[in-house]
Amino acid sequence: MLVAEFDVVVVGGGHAGIEAAHAAWKLGVKTAMLTMDVNAIGRMSCNPAVGGVAKGQIVRDIDALGGLMGLLTDKAGIQFRMLNMSKGPAVWGPRAQCDMKYYSEVARDTILSLEGLSVIQGELAAFDRMVDGRLELTLLDGSRCITRALVIASGTFLASKMFTGLETSIGGRVGEPSADKLSECLAREHIALRRLKTGTPSRLDPDSIDFNECDVQHGDASPWPMSDRHLKLADGMPDDRFWGDTAAHFVRNDCVCWITRTNIKTHDILRSGFKDSPMFSGRIHGKGPRYCPSIEDKINRFGDRDGHQLFLEPEQADIGRVYINGFSSSLPADIQLAAIHTIPGLTRARVLQIGYAVEYDSVDATQLYPTFECKNVPGLYFAGQVCGTSGYEEAAGQGLLAGINAALKIKGEAPFILGRSDSYLGVMADDLSNILLDEPYRMFTSRAEYRLFLRSDNAEMRLKERAREIGMISDEDYADWKRRRELMDEARRRLAEESALPEQANVVLESGGQALASERTRWINVLRRPGIDPELFFRTALPDMPLTRRDQWFLYAEEIYAGFFDRQAREIDDQKKMESVRLPEDLDFMQISAISIESRQRLNSHRPLTLGQASRVPGVRPADITVLAHWLENRP
Repeated sequence: MLVAEFDVVVVGGGHAGIEAAHAAWKLGVKTAMLTMDVNAIGRMSCNPAVGGVAKGQIVRDIDALGGLMGLLTDKAGIQFRMLNMSKGPAVWGPRAQCDMKYYSEVARDTILSLEGLSVIQGELAAFDRMVDGRLELTLLDGSRCITRALVIASGTFLASKMFTGLETSIGGRVGEPSADKLSECLAREHIALRRLKTGTPSRLDPDSIDFNECDVQHGDASPWPMSDRHLKLADGMPDDRFWGDTAAHFVRNDCVCWITRTNIKTHDILRSGFKDSPMFSGRIHGKGPRYCPSIEDKINRFGDRDGHQLFLEPEQADIGRVYINGFSSSLPADIQLAAIHTIPGLTRARVLQIGYAVEYDSVDATQLYPTFECKNVPGLYFAGQVCGTSGYEEAAGQGLLAGINAALKIKGEAPFILGRSDSYLGVMADDLSNILLDEPYRMFTSRAEYRLFLRSDNAEMRLKERAREIGMISDEDYADWKRRRELMDEARRRLAEESALPEQANVVLESGGQALASERTRWINVLRRPGIDPELFFRTALPDMPLTRRDQWFLYAEEIYAGFFDRQAREIDDQKKMESVRLPEDLDFMQISAISIESRQRLNSHRPLTLGQASRVPGVRPADITVLAHWLENRP
């Protein structure tokens, strides 16, 4: 039975699926979300938090591009912290503990409230390419639909298995099935798959925890919300401005987390279960994320340490269950419980859900363009953990880019590709499409060579105009942004022109431990002094200007990093010029005889879209890129 025809169908209702469906809908194409369970839309499968170092920058990028994750986080957040504040603003990472149940409710209500977006409950079993290039989708119940573009955001559900000790079950999450048929369909389409592994820790009953034996971790005294846009979610929700100092009054920030630590006794008990570990015994073949290891992997790799820090995080505002961040495990349940009972604060802990590992099929993302479209199946896109990544934020970013590009392709418009100097999303898309990974990909600031430019405070400056060009930003949001940008330009002009009396400048300098001024000095020179408090500076220098706190820190960061910017500006300009040189989609690199045979073969295999992407294909020589650029300039 044919259900309907769509321009874009998104498979999956997780963080990638939400952003992909919302983006395609926002760009005006007929869109549907296909999910196995409507009530599971936006479900936080693992930890109840969004953001962190590098991950928070991704959320800010998503927000600047008109995506949803920042808004959803601000609505469902219960504790907000800016990580890495002891270092420079370039590596600050906004993070929010969330009420995971409410996050899912807000995400689901938001998707269901989008007029014209169809939400279909069902499971994709197969798809077939039609003569006219469209894709015919067959659901598990036999119903069919036709789409011009398909975005698969299936998370960890492809041929997925769950492991706890010697026990194995089928599924990608507790109580939810595995998408085996879809995995088989991808294999038939000759899409290379690989096995990866992820895991989750036990959840505890908070009434059984002795919190007084743990260290308390509060949120920031003055929270930094994720979004700088209006909060416009489902019907009945407030329409408040979620940016600047005003925003701090609307986000919830009254919940606490707790810190405890494993010990030698904990480690001894964990080691006793290694013989029954599915990871060490070879029953799990997929590789897990190196930088988010299970507790048994930590003990195995770092056996000389006498303890590992753990964070006890509430899953809801009323605590509900407590998540043991840092104690992911697939060891037998009795071993996990015995080890937990050796940890300060947890000696009486009752486990509500035991930890487990998930092994699943993922797609080799080098088969994809940076648009996340499959090179060998036009109109087929992938996004999220199915691409071999870990983390809600990475998934959401991929979903946003895949949804945007699927919609733009339907509309006959040029693809939306971000460069490595544009955003963390650009870094991730470039890495995934060019680097053959053997473990789940996780974003770090160290992956971004231009991280001084890719800060959480300047996401809008980098991306808002580009989002506006393709239609992802509303008139109202854009008008707000223009007013803020004009205000920042005026502030910079005044700081460059106006001088401070010594007693005025010294209010700022003394608080920052800086040498005091003895004569009048330009305010801009005071702002450039390292270690000052930008918020105190702007209250003192421009008390009449209603700059948001984020914009104050942006102006400060622009000044303290100015010297680095000047040195890298030429390099970034050169890269952007290379990214702007489009390569013909049907270009056969083998015909360019002046390029080495190895480079020609690699270029034909990767099929880059731009000269910049070609320069980053592994194994392609710089000299061959020079030849390619010359060939493009002089081709008939």
